[in-house]
Amino acid sequence: MVFKNTKIKLSKGLAFYSEKESIQFAKEAREGWQLKKISPFGFYVFKKAKPEDSTWVVDFYSGKKTDVIDYVEFYQDSGWSLVENYRNRYFVFKSTGNHIFNYTDRQTYKERLKNETVWMLLQSLWLFFPSLIIYLFLFYFNNFSMSLWLKAMISGVLFVGMIFPIMMAVLLLYFKVMYRKRPELYNNPKAIDKSQKFGRDMVISMVIGAIFGFISSMLFFN
Repeated sequence: MVFKNTKIKLSKGLAFYSEKESIQFAKEAREGWQLKKISPFGFYVFKKAKPEDSTWVVDFYSGKKTDVIDYVEFYQDSGWSLVENYRNRYFVFKSTGNHIFNYTDRQTYKERLKNETVWMLLQSLWLFFPSLIIYLFLFYFNNFSMSLWLKAMISGVLFVGMIFPIMMAVLLLYFKVMYRKRPELYNNPKAIDKSQKFGRDMVISMVIGAIFGFISSMLFFN
């Protein structure tokens, strides 16, 4: 979607497709569109610019937020410039020189993927605890007067929040198994990009979501 000098594109997901997204950013730059913002609502904002032949990297930072400056300086010292970051965890860098990806061995890249997985699981718990507390407050510790249908709907929504960490764990397991050779391609983002099938992954993700949704409806709407 283009509005004058601004282009908006949906994100495939920095978490699961960092290499695919970095290659897309490089393509946009060659066509004269520079990334300016990563929205929390799942889209990117590009601004019109001079066409540029550059290499892009999307990296996950798992360290302390107080050490972010040192992390960014490490990339800059290696010839990369910071473009944007999301929540001080996902950082987008670019280089117009012949600089290589900063992961120089399989083990460090594998550790990066592991840290990202743990972080995502912990983030999913933020939805679990509020949903559990609200559920207990509404339906166990207080006697609110509401219709059976409304109670079932609210219960279903809260139940989804409570099982979200399980859904996330299943998705992460799927990606780990499906792309188990990803660590071996640590220094070849183009090969990782080609190996990833976004359309298939989205279908599988929707099936997983539908299964959990069916379980939720069976428990609360019967």
